[in-house]
Amino acid sequence: MLRSRQRSGLATVALVVLVVAVVAAALVAFGGPASPDETPVGTEAGDAYEAVDGVEATRTTVVERGGEVHRTVADVALRPGTDRRRVEVLEATDRRYDVVVENDSTVTLYDRDENAATQFSASGTGAGPTFGDRVERLFGRLTVTDADGTETVEDVSPLPVVPAGANGPAASTATDTAALQLSYEGTEAVDGREAYVLRLAAPEDAERDFEQTLWVDRSHFFPLARQATWTDEDGQRVSVETTYEDVDFDPGLDAETFRFDPPANATVETLETPERTAYASVERLAAETNVSVPDPEVPGSLRLTAATETTGEVHGVGLQYVNETASVSVAKYDRTFPPRGDRETEVAGNDAAVSLGSTTSVSWNCGDYRYTVRGEGVSVETLLAVAESVACE
Repeated sequence: MLRSRQRSGLATVALVVLVVAVVAAALVAFGGPASPDETPVGTEAGDAYEAVDGVEATRTTVVERGGEVHRTVADVALRPGTDRRRVEVLEATDRRYDVVVENDSTVTLYDRDENAATQFSASGTGAGPTFGDRVERLFGRLTVTDADGTETVEDVSPLPVVPAGANGPAASTATDTAALQLSYEGTEAVDGREAYVLRLAAPEDAERDFEQTLWVDRSHFFPLARQATWTDEDGQRVSVETTYEDVDFDPGLDAETFRFDPPANATVETLETPERTAYASVERLAAETNVSVPDPEVPGSLRLTAATETTGEVHGVGLQYVNETASVSVAKYDRTFPPRGDRETEVAGNDAAVSLGSTTSVSWNCGDYRYTVRGEGVSVETLLAVAESVACE
């Protein structure tokens, strides 16, 4: 009798298991609700990126504009989320410096051909969202739980991911920084590492075309590759592509990595570090300085984060505005230089120049003062609009 009951109980259990299996199969087959423990892809991007102590890699950047192609290959060592970096150029179409080293206090630029170094105090970018935070916000717009799935959403702000040497993406106007389409396109391999693929593109009916693709490491959410293409205001097609190869995460970088001692026979120029005072508001800055403070018109999503006065050999004022994906700064100081850059233009009837560097900038002179509007993650058109609003104030 006991064995009969055991057999009956086992049969009941088997029936229950069978029913559960059939229901589960039906849910999968007919698109039933996702398992409650399925986590959307990218939820942990900010924390994973912040956990990376260091990166070593070979970085290749290719900039194409019209018929011109500029290619730079460099060995890099970075601490993500900080300004600490070491860049040693291996080959380049054109270059100004062979070595750039930055730590918490000093920036060193070294030219091997001239055996000359320039050193100055690091300004620092201050606290703010990291690349990982920004990517997490993009993933937050998505609901993808399958790494190999796809999804598209509308009205997403761009990330400032175009590197030095480009003319800045035409991804926004002075009043609109959230008009892109975001697509998640599964995973691809970049130099042997699996990466999530995110694509941002202007809508088909947009006045200006823009497309930006990120290949983000699946484990560390570091950008293994990034590409942006657009048509600039002169009608020329521009493409910027950066790829990291032979990537080594957490290689044990020490303080000496971010220190550079020029050769004993090198010419070293140490630039004087001016004194800088920060104020809580533009009004407070204006009340304390004898320099008229610009009143720029910036995109509505940007907020003021710094209002400063610089004194010393150079006297001037500066304002900085940021949002989660972009930044714009306005500087005015009492030292003029001929407006030289990568493209000539005009601001308020004055000769001006657009310059390419770690950020895109527009500079011009008015009387005894030089003005510079600098931006990251915004278009050249936006910077020119901000510059026109400043004019010669």
